[in-house]
Amino acid sequence: MEHLYWLAWAAAWPVGARRFLSLVERLGSAKRAWEAGERDLVAAGLDPALAAELAPRRAGLDPVAEHERLRALGARLITWIDEGYPESLRHIYDPPAVLFVLGEFDFRETAARVAVVGSRKATPYGRATARKLAADLGSCGLVIVSGMARGVDAAAHQGALDAGAPTVAVLGSGLDVVYPRENARLMEIIAAAGLVVSEFSLGSEPAAWHFPSRNRIISGLSRAVVVVEAAERSGALITAGLALEQGRDVMAVPGNVNNAYSRGPNRLIKQGARLVENAGDVIDELGLNVLFPGFESGEAGVAQLGKEERLVLDCLGGESLSDQALIELTGFSASRVASVLAYLEIKGFVRRAPGGLYYSLYHGR
Repeated sequence: MEHLYWLAWAAAWPVGARRFLSLVERLGSAKRAWEAGERDLVAAGLDPALAAELAPRRAGLDPVAEHERLRALGARLITWIDEGYPESLRHIYDPPAVLFVLGEFDFRETAARVAVVGSRKATPYGRATARKLAADLGSCGLVIVSGMARGVDAAAHQGALDAGAPTVAVLGSGLDVVYPRENARLMEIIAAAGLVVSEFSLGSEPAAWHFPSRNRIISGLSRAVVVVEAAERSGALITAGLALEQGRDVMAVPGNVNNAYSRGPNRLIKQGARLVENAGDVIDELGLNVLFPGFESGEAGVAQLGKEERLVLDCLGGESLSDQALIELTGFSASRVASVLAYLEIKGFVRRAPGGLYYSLYHGR
């Protein structure tokens, strides 16, 4: 029952999460706050003008009807008081009071989450780099977070999906308002494989101010933010700034100095952000390299490889092979071969050549 009133408040008061949480704390519950008169709201610390403004909004909303709309969409609500609320968000400056979600991914999963963000007008290089980086990180068990925008965001989500890994999309609109429209199918796939998240109630259009607000959730959900192509003034750099304020790691992929969309990440690198060339750099910066022993490509490194990794390395030998050939030689599934190749590439044992062929860098057979 209490959830109905968190839901109703989210629709009536789409901004001011911190003030709302304070109001609930003072009045004891969202239900009591919803049923309180203007005087009681003011006595609980709300500005009189705001209390008066909220009165007609509350009168025009039916909490049960709002819940039915959410249920019809197949979505659910996670509130501040729920066990499933992401712990990493609780400690940012202005945590969302509620999250509308599509999908079954559980924020309590222990896998590290990494945001990959960048320009909507990304170059082919930027899109390809974001997709490959996200795929490799996903293959290593990390969860990719992004904003489902055109360009880098969409490529990052797609890369995670390529690797069969969950990905989290944070929207700047309600869950029933897909933006941009061309990402409607992508959003469906993300919801099936991971999670689509918004703090905005159903029917909320993608207003300009929603996106900076959305960005604090992207960084807040993540242990690190990696910027791939961004202009000097961009949402991706806003996300990076928020990440620093929230104590997250900030990294950047370098780009062509003649490209305006390289100025953002190149400037971040000048300011001390970790330069990222591949997934191994991200893993190293996060201190997760203990999960990937043997980055050296010598005998000591080979000794620490798993059986599946050794088998793939043996199959490669001195040849260049496609992932399909490796599937046939090893008998592994396509997703397993992709995962093993990602590990080996991160550890420095294999490289991917033009045309999608893989070759071994280890010659100590």
